[in-house]
Amino acid sequence: MKKVLLITFLAISMTTQAQVYREGIGFTLESIAEIDIGWIKIYNHPTPPAGKTLSNRVYSAKQIGYSQQFVEWMQQSYLPKGCLGDAGYYQNAIPKFSGTNSLLGNAINEHLAALPHMYGAFSRMYMFLKKDGNGKFVPQNNFAAYWRIEANQLQHISKPVSFISSADEYYFVIPDFSSNSKGYNDSDEAASNLINFNKYVKAYKHFYIPPKIIEDDQQYVVIMSKDNELPFEKITIGEFFTQAEKQLPIWQKITPVSAENFSLAQRNLARLKEKYKLKWNDVAEIKLSSNQIMLQDFVNAKEGNTDIFDNKDIYNKEGTTPIFPILKVKKIALALCKTDQPQWLVIRWTMGMPNASFNKHLHESILNYFNFDYVYNSFFGKNKITEVYKPLRSPTGK
Repeated sequence: MKKVLLITFLAISMTTQAQVYREGIGFTLESIAEIDIGWIKIYNHPTPPAGKTLSNRVYSAKQIGYSQQFVEWMQQSYLPKGCLGDAGYYQNAIPKFSGTNSLLGNAINEHLAALPHMYGAFSRMYMFLKKDGNGKFVPQNNFAAYWRIEANQLQHISKPVSFISSADEYYFVIPDFSSNSKGYNDSDEAASNLINFNKYVKAYKHFYIPPKIIEDDQQYVVIMSKDNELPFEKITIGEFFTQAEKQLPIWQKITPVSAENFSLAQRNLARLKEKYKLKWNDVAEIKLSSNQIMLQDFVNAKEGNTDIFDNKDIYNKEGTTPIFPILKVKKIALALCKTDQPQWLVIRWTMGMPNASFNKHLHESILNYFNFDYVYNSFFGKNKITEVYKPLRSPTGK
């Protein structure tokens, strides 16, 4: 008996000592990497969902119910290990005028009104933890990795082309390097297929977004839609210049230049229209660095200078940088986003710490346990799904 007690005591002591805490930072990631910490709360949403209104957007009870299902599906498919999980659901960010924001910032925020009707759910994995008075793990700070499932998500998988966008029309590019002829650069190629990402989700449109392209952390993105046809359309060079001409005086109010320079911008725009008149119906494709066009860019677009559709490097070599089509959501799809049938689903997760065990475990769990096919068939399949969601395998191993 004494021997058993001694072994038990030593095991507890070793486990306790292994959890290394640093003041103000939390337990080191390595010291808690193998602990199945789990969720703050497991949700099953027993009561019927209620609809919700935010500003001028109305979310039906069914849409809220889908969001609640997303939470449950994620929690059934993943057991947080080396981190503490939290979950919830949300809807579109509603644009608001801010007295502390710049005119430019407020103008770009207004474009959020043109985004599709979106609703979804998140899993938030806190990696820096401490213990409360009861010895339970709680967040040390707000640093976290995320896994999200969203209906009609666009804002966080694309880069806006703000100069031609408005509160009525949202123009954007999707940084899908996997579908680009140039592909990923050498440093991103391996990350783009981490743990055979491409193999697991090959039935659906999917791609990897490197860090700092859209958000600070790198993202893995899977997009589902009916027959894998996304309801986006490529715009032409002609539409770009037509919209730019409409927006020119609006941006003069937001980021004003002198009357002389505004006149110069107008003349340069007219010159560019003439330059590209034989390509008027060609697809408008730009470098990712060109998405944030400003009025000053038209002031500077003098003959001999690089313009938005040029793709030359510093040595004047053509076509060295990946370019992406400018897109917009098809009108009919934009309207249908408000119905109870999602037009597309986005499943995405972050890998801000790809070498950390907790983040690898999240990535592996989604690929090995999450039932992508069930989700597709639930919303876009030919036959109605009657059975409840089940992960491909239990994340607990039971």
